[in-house]
Order: sequence, then C-alpha cells, then structure tokens
Amino acid sequence: MCSWKLFCVKQICLKNLAILCVATSIFSGCATDVATLERFSKIYYNHSIDKAHKFASKKAKSGDLLWLMQAGVSGFHTQSTSTLLLLDQSESKLQEFEQEGLLASTLTQVGATLVNDNIRNYRGNIYESIFVNYYKALAYLANNDLASAQVELNRANDRQRRAKDYYAKQIAKALEQEQDRYNKSNANSIIDQARSTREIDNILSKHYGNLKYFSAFENFINPSVSYISGLVFLLYGDSKGLNYLKEAYGITRSPIIASDMKHFLSHSKQAYTWIILEEGRQAKKTELHISLPFYTTQGLYHFGLALPQLESIPSLRQNYMLESSSAKFEVLAEIDPIIATEFEKQLKAISTRALVSSSIKLAMQVGVSSTLDQVNPILGLLGSMLSSIYSMATTSADLRTTSVLPKRILLARIPHVQQQTIHILADQHNTPIAAVQLQQCDARSQEQSRTSTTKTHHPITRICLGYNSIIYMRDTPASAYMQAIYEQMP
Repeated sequence: MCSWKLFCVKQICLKNLAILCVATSIFSGCATDVATLERFSKIYYNHSIDKAHKFASKKAKSGDLLWLMQAGVSGFHTQSTSTLLLLDQSESKLQEFEQEGLLASTLTQVGATLVNDNIRNYRGNIYESIFVNYYKALAYLANNDLASAQVELNRANDRQRRAKDYYAKQIAKALEQEQDRYNKSNANSIIDQARSTREIDNILSKHYGNLKYFSAFENFINPSVSYISGLVFLLYGDSKGLNYLKEAYGITRSPIIASDMKHFLSHSKQAYTWIILEEGRQAKKTELHISLPFYTTQGLYHFGLALPQLESIPSLRQNYMLESSSAKFEVLAEIDPIIATEFEKQLKAISTRALVSSSIKLAMQVGVSSTLDQVNPILGLLGSMLSSIYSMATTSADLRTTSVLPKRILLARIPHVQQQTIHILADQHNTPIAAVQLQQCDARSQEQSRTSTTKTHHPITRICLGYNSIIYMRDTPASAYMQAIYEQMP
C-alpha cells in the first residue's frame, strides 16, 4: 500500500513538473514581445511615422490598450482619419482599468503569480491617459470642433488633479491584496517575509537612486496640458484659461507664458502664431534582475526578482531656433520627470508583487523537491533543478510602455508683422527641418490645404497673416511632421 502511495505521489509530481514546463513555453509565447515594441519604435523614429501607424493599427485590432494608444497617437501625427476612433477606444480601456485599479490584481489574472506580469493585460498609466485626452483635444481642434476639444482638455486637467489621491488609494489596496495573496499561500511557512522585505528595500534604495536625476515632481501636473488648455480657452474668449496659464507659468517660469498672460489681459489685437514642438523619445523601461540564492536542508533553490527601471533616452537634437525672427523656442515640458513621478509611486506595489510571486514560486520549488525526495533522492534533485529552471525562465519584469510620447515639448511664438517665411532650424548646423510661411490670404484661400512638402524635403505650413494660429509639430530623427490645428481672425 505504501509503495502504491509513493508511486502516486511520484506520478502526480512528475505530471505537475510537466505542466509547469508546458506552461513556461505557452506563457512565454503569450507574453508581450518587447522586441516587437522596439521594432515599432525603430520604424517610428528612424523611418516613417506613417508606416509605424499602419504597423500599430494592425496590432490594435486585438483590442490591446498599448497598441491602441500607439496607433492613435501616431495617427494624430500623420493626420489619419482613424485617429479619434483609436484614441476613443484607448480612453474607454483606460477608464475601465482605472475603475478596477491600475495596480491591483484581478481574479482573471491570477496566472501571473506563477509566470510574470507580462501575461496580464497592459493597464496603462495616468500620464498616458492624460496624453490620450491631450491628443484628442488637438485632433478636435484640427477638425475645428471647439466644444469637443474643450471637453477633452477639461478631462486631461481633471485627471492630473486626481492622480495623487488616486495612487494613494491604489497603492494601499494593492499592498493589501499582495499581503492577502502571500498569507494564503504556503510561502509564509518557508520564507521570513520581514527579512525579505528588508532586503528588497535595501535593493530598491541601491538601484533606484537614479530616480532623483529625473527631478520628479511632487504632483502630476504636465505643464504642456495646462498651457494648451489656457491658450485655447483664451483664444476662444473664455477667461478661465488665464488660470491654466498661471498654473503652467508657476511650473515653468517661461517668459513666453508670462508674455501671453500680459497679451490676453491687455486684450491686444496683435496676431501670433504659436508653435508646439514635440521632440525626442520618452524614457523607456529596462530590467533589473536580482538573484538571491535560497538554501534549505534539501538543497539550493532559485529566488529571483525582476524589476523595471527607467532609462532616459538622449535627444538627437538639443536646440531649435527660428530663422529670420527674434522669437525662439523655450522648453515647455520635460516628460521624463512626469513619468518618473508616477513610476516612483508605483514602485512599492510593483516590488511587493514581485516579491510575493517569487516567494510563491520558491515555495513551489521546495514543495516539489521535498515530495519527490521522499520517493527517491535523485527525483528530488531532478525536481529541484526543473522547478528552479522554471522559476528562472518565468522571472521577468514588465517592460511595456508607450514609445510614441516625446521627451520634451517646446514652445515658440511668432508675432505677425509682415509676409515672410520663417524656417525652423535644428542644432548648431542650422539645418532647416520645417518652415512657417506668413502670407496675405482671403477667406477662400484660408480654407485650402495649408501644409505641403516642397523639394526642400521639409514641411511648410502656410498661415494667413493677421490670423491667430497654433501649429503642432512632431520632430523625429527621420523627419518632421507639421499641421496647423487652429487659425482664426483675432
């Protein structure tokens, strides 16, 4: 009878090992392919945003939030007719995940315990949801739909203000869930969680000291959202836009914004063209892999953690200038610090989740090895080896993030004085990357297409002299994309 029980134990354990091996290969295939994300980014920055948009649009058909956002934002840059639909779908997904909790586990995603967070749905970040509303507002402006643009700007500003309180509640909820998950597992009989937590805190302190170099904000306010909101509302005669400009000025101390406030307070009839220029690529995530060998009387086991880190990507161009104009570009917003602010808030929940998952995997290794060791010491060793290999193979950080957002947003303002063509130059080589042409035009010509590419191979946007206007521009190493999103008689 005893031999039969041992035989059953042996068969069950071997079956479980086989299941784990199969699960490793299956879930590895289901995990987000970071290489695919980087392939998209290479196309976007080094080849063609149009091609990148088509690439992302095909991926977005699956309903994946990450690809919906990539497709929607790149669609705005190329003036695609699918832009608003994709951004609407992105916002719907983000609202759903925000209500469930961006950091909390869900019953439908408990499989991530024995694999890793890459098999979970990509749930996004608050800063991404703010950018979704921001780009929707710009797209509506370009379509001359003021009412919808105002709605999206209000939503973006509301999300910024709610972010701090939202994360305070979400982090508390996530930590409570992870503690409950740990208590219900058999890991708490094997691992000294207090000691492990202290070790993790030391690791975080050592490896995440670079966050201070991002100069993370105390709040989540993106000054470019505040500024665009203020500018648009004031251009349409809504005085509450002045408060948005004050908020943007309080963060940036920009002379242009200070001058704008004086301009609108004086009710001057002077016309201007404002240029919003986005450049560079936002910070990306890389993996910090930590192995902490775990010894028991049965042997050595794998206890590993994989955590995401932020890595800043240098801009290809450092300076932008306006030829034949006294105006110049100023930095309106640095996006990496905004991302770092949110990442820092999330880090405790992310690291705790990783610790609990690794603890449960370790308990699984010890359990399998100990049970098989009762049958045969060689089987026990085999079980220890296979379960350790499984643990190492499934320990990886979630490195998913959007890559279409800029590193910096810059601002310039051109006063309308005379007909002229003003080239936008990049860096010390004074290479023209785009141009703004101020010209006399009647009502009919104002309705015609205003952006074209000449044989100079850079876009030229034509603006009616005497009309207040806003030009949006996205500069990449491959090319610059430009469009007039607002033009109206002052």
